[in-house]
Amino acid sequence: MKKILFFASFISILLLAIACEHETVTYSGDGGVDASFPSNILKLSMVSEDNNQITVEMWRGNTQGAVSVPITVSGSTDVFTPEKNQFDFSDGEAIAYLKFSYPSIDNFGGEAYKINIEISNAEDVSPGGRSSIEVTAQRKLTFELQGEGSFTSEIFGSSWPQEVFKAVEANYYKLPGLYYENFDIEFSVNNGVISFAEQETGYVHSTYGMASWGTKYSSESSIDGNNYYFVVDFIVDAGSFGKNTELLQMP
Repeated sequence: MKKILFFASFISILLLAIACEHETVTYSGDGGVDASFPSNILKLSMVSEDNNQITVEMWRGNTQGAVSVPITVSGSTDVFTPEKNQFDFSDGEAIAYLKFSYPSIDNFGGEAYKINIEISNAEDVSPGGRSSIEVTAQRKLTFELQGEGSFTSEIFGSSWPQEVFKAVEANYYKLPGLYYENFDIEFSVNNGVISFAEQETGYVHSTYGMASWGTKYSSESSIDGNNYYFVVDFIVDAGSFGKNTELLQMP
């Protein structure tokens, strides 16, 4: 019985291999690049040892000859600059690398930046391969506890003690489990101005789903001594719960 099953599996694999080989010829043609990104998503931590560069790789199935694969880059292109607009493979190489440069790492807080890279010519893509990749680059930060302050929420109508962490490398802060466990709220302070990105609070409305800090009114946030006022647009997929002011009293 086991031998029969093994033989049937072997035949299936053989037929699949033949079918795949035929598909490669159909879509790529003789001498096709058969390029692909190793995944659709890549997350990178930026550290000073990287010398202000991040690196992305591309694979190819056909390693014969030298070839260039043009790409289209979008997203945070004002911050991350590719060294060229293609991946260059040398003869026999299955992997090519492309570097993106960025300004001094000291300019970054803990914000995440997204870069979208897409293979420009569809005929260069391997059958079943990945034609694009979304790269998320974020400075690696080391957080230290500053102490325990207090937080007063207008939208939830209550106050509670709140631990505050600050990054050693930047004026970037984290409020662990601010509203709900495992959902941290993060923000930065530059020249006395509070900035924050859209981020989930952990509160799930029974009808409208996850509520997030929206940034519509973030420019109205302010600092008065030890009081940090966050003007937040609490949003869900269906819309907004409106503008609320959340108060953090620093330790």
